[in-house]
Amino acid sequence: MDLVAEEPSSVIDIRKNRIRSSLLLHLYQSGDTSINKMAKLFHASIPSATGIVNDLMRDGWITETGTGPARAGRPPVLYGLNAKKYLTLIMDINRHDTQLCIFDLHNQLILKRKVDIRLDDSANFLEELFASTDDFLKSNNISRSKLWGIGVSMPGLINSSQGINLTYMNLTPPSVPLVTYLKEHFDLPVCLFNDTKATTIGEHRFGYAVDKSQVLTINIDWGVGLGIIINGEVFNGASGFAGELGHIQVKPDGMLCHCGKVGCLDTITSAIALIRQAKEGIETGRATILKQFVNNNLDLLETSHIIEAVHAGDEFSIDLLSTVGTELGKGLATAVHLFNPEVIIVGGLLAEAGPFISNPIEQAINKYCLSDFKNPLSIHISKLGAKARLLGTQAYLFDNLIAKEFS
Repeated sequence: MDLVAEEPSSVIDIRKNRIRSSLLLHLYQSGDTSINKMAKLFHASIPSATGIVNDLMRDGWITETGTGPARAGRPPVLYGLNAKKYLTLIMDINRHDTQLCIFDLHNQLILKRKVDIRLDDSANFLEELFASTDDFLKSNNISRSKLWGIGVSMPGLINSSQGINLTYMNLTPPSVPLVTYLKEHFDLPVCLFNDTKATTIGEHRFGYAVDKSQVLTINIDWGVGLGIIINGEVFNGASGFAGELGHIQVKPDGMLCHCGKVGCLDTITSAIALIRQAKEGIETGRATILKQFVNNNLDLLETSHIIEAVHAGDEFSIDLLSTVGTELGKGLATAVHLFNPEVIIVGGLLAEAGPFISNPIEQAINKYCLSDFKNPLSIHISKLGAKARLLGTQAYLFDNLIAKEFS
């Protein structure tokens, strides 16, 4: 008898929890709404929706935020996420430096610190990361009890479900997943995500890919990554590795890539490749203002110098970006034929060059793609810039923590 009595209650609780999590995800994604709209959205009665809202308000998840426009009678009361319920810590890790960011639940960036920790496949990297993060939290008086969880974005072959990065296996002791190691140190939930996929989620939730179903994002950073959205969902592949465009071979007799293969797209189109090509050109006598930016010390040359020179009209730098964009466009032409996207979004370090990188990409796609694939296709420089990756990591973390909270 007891089992029979408990079953309806458990079914009701499961349904309520599903509505709670769906409501919070909706408020996170779309902003404030009224009880009437909630009820319609989740196919619930007004009393049921009111009860769920009251429960979530009691637990501090949502608050009244004002009133909406009234078609007739009293204006509806609006409810939204309580931004102060929790804070989140986002670790944005790349080969050049690491950013530590604190967000609230309204996606507002509360604090940010860039630390000079370059991703290195050794235990020393995590030791430095832990020390810098602990200092960041302590100096800003942020207790771990106030943090809901940690989102980590980084390059590499990442299996998020297992919490491992196969490209950087020496960060932790043997057989210890990276996520497990982070959880043990911080005593908080941790989500690990590939940087390009994080960027793709950011663009899909908050950028040019909003309401788009078939999208490619190209992340031109220290490596070249491809984000893929199919039927409105990020495509991960069997192990989470889909989109490693930078490691398709484009020059069989080319340079050795850091992955161990020869002639990868990364070797001619990444930020590292761009800097190398700039140095090679300067050493062969090409006229350029780049040397002035670094006082003739080419060891100090960065992509920011090249992009600055491009915007200043430096012919050599413009030629470099044109070559990189053309090669990227060739690689993307293959992806366009495979996935038939409606939009391509260009992001990453080199996206700061604007049309100097997007125009040659578009020209190459026009040249190497079948015409029927180009008709519905548009190409945009990301309007979010580097923030797309942060917002995507935050969104991925929020989705996972909500699912855990109301499981």
